[in-house]
Amino acid sequence: MLVPFLCLLLAGCTTRRGVKTINIIATTDVHGRIFDKDCIDGTERTGSLAKLSAFLKKQRKENRNVIYLDAGDILQGSIEMYQDITAQFDRESLAAKAYNLLDCDAVALGNHDLAVGTQSYEYFFSEAEFPVLGTNVSFMNYGDFIPCYRMLERNGVRIAIVGMITPVVRYSIPFDRISELEFRDIVESAKYILPILREEKKADVIVGLFHSGFDNGRMDDEGVYENAVRSLVSQVSGFDMILFGHDHIPCCLKMADCNGDSVLLLNPGPYAKNAAVATLTVDFRNNDKPQILTSGYLEDITDEEPDKDFMQKLSGWYSDVSNYSDSVVGSISSSLEGRGVLWRESSAMDYIHSVQMGYSSAEISLASPVFSRTYIPAGEIRMRDLFSLYKFENTMVSVMLKGSEVRDVLEYSAGLYYNTVHNVSDNLLKTRIDALSGKKTPEIPSNYFITAAGIDYVVDVTKPAGERIKVLSMSDGKPFDPDHFYRTTINSFLYGGTESAIFKATALSHKDIPKRLNVSSSADIRYYMITDFAMRHMDNRIVDVRPLNNWRLVPERIVAGCLANDTIDFYVINE
Repeated sequence: MLVPFLCLLLAGCTTRRGVKTINIIATTDVHGRIFDKDCIDGTERTGSLAKLSAFLKKQRKENRNVIYLDAGDILQGSIEMYQDITAQFDRESLAAKAYNLLDCDAVALGNHDLAVGTQSYEYFFSEAEFPVLGTNVSFMNYGDFIPCYRMLERNGVRIAIVGMITPVVRYSIPFDRISELEFRDIVESAKYILPILREEKKADVIVGLFHSGFDNGRMDDEGVYENAVRSLVSQVSGFDMILFGHDHIPCCLKMADCNGDSVLLLNPGPYAKNAAVATLTVDFRNNDKPQILTSGYLEDITDEEPDKDFMQKLSGWYSDVSNYSDSVVGSISSSLEGRGVLWRESSAMDYIHSVQMGYSSAEISLASPVFSRTYIPAGEIRMRDLFSLYKFENTMVSVMLKGSEVRDVLEYSAGLYYNTVHNVSDNLLKTRIDALSGKKTPEIPSNYFITAAGIDYVVDVTKPAGERIKVLSMSDGKPFDPDHFYRTTINSFLYGGTESAIFKATALSHKDIPKRLNVSSSADIRYYMITDFAMRHMDNRIVDVRPLNNWRLVPERIVAGCLANDTIDFYVINE
């Protein structure tokens, strides 16, 4: 028995001789773009997992050792993910099925993967044939929430994949939904885990898989960064490469760490339009320590032909989602219109406000025109129409805001979009000329504009910025008190978004707003719209959107003249 044993031992040793080459492919921020076509309008997507599947097959045909990783934000952002999470209960998780078909080796937990709620992400976790990683997230009282890392062996090379999530997710998701979880600083978490992987797990190579951008973004009062990759590399040595996302900014560079060692940094950007391609070369000819070389690039995969086999295996899901998109959810008595929303009331905004005012006994609603289509005619409403009316999976959040804070938010919004005007020849709206179309568009994307319901107010555009909003009264006729705290419904972006007007306009910080929290909705705003339509439809009733008529621009003569003299060509909301 000794001879066979020695042969096996020697065979094992030979795998760690010479020079080994391994290819690593990565995506990030796919946001549920699984199918090659958009199930809302039928158009071909520039990026999708169907195209990625074709690219991966080519890579695996050319290279024996290929690892595929994803840096998070999978479960939210497309109609197929929405249908799978909210209306499909008979099949396995679509996201898990798709990534299993891609032979995924690991993914990092993203903030949007948590935002879908416990039941949805646990369903995904349970059916995935790969680990979802999060070194820096744990239960406050029970230890690890998900695995910290995955050890892979390819061609005799021991590779540790370390996953982390941006720690400021604790501010961007309402506290009552993640109260059991703790999110630690990425730099401190890396300092903890790297010695374990090198010394105890004997990793030859360490790859970071981070749902955290390169730099900038929010920093909290404790010095914890939202986008931490640059800061991490400058403070911590030990990573051979870092694959990352979250900021949606493609990146390909090498950076010296604090010991002067080169670290490859790759961010393929969102929506599976690019794949990050890294080549890992490990030289075992020096028996003391293998020499590690890395190189990489971003590959544009938008021209790939979608993998027919991948689509065929998911054809049942695709048919279900297409039928879901085309299904009638109810009827509406008048059109939903968002055109001109920056300078007048719109029925589309009135309906969004009506949904938010109906949540948690709201006294005030603050909302934005997050339309992707600005006109939906009266009559039957299909599911795709509601995705056009409200394009994000924002949840509703009830918070206590002082009257003065509500006014400050409206002042901030007005300052973004209106010039101070004195006569009809002035330009009312702050605009720019779009470089591609040559058309006039807002300086700031229109979905940052904020209006209110529950109060009656005017915006005097002859006044300087900061002095334009005059709140006349509550809409029920009661006096408006700047010092009174009002039960206010906002969306989850305003609650925790990096660019939220609440933090730009008031003295509130991301650490303060959880103290103002009443409750957050378990479902997103669109789900409440769907339920509203469906319940009325069951009783043969229609949705009747009543005009709020609670705000206007003044002086009306000057405003009308400015608008008549201006050439405005942006009633389709720009991004």
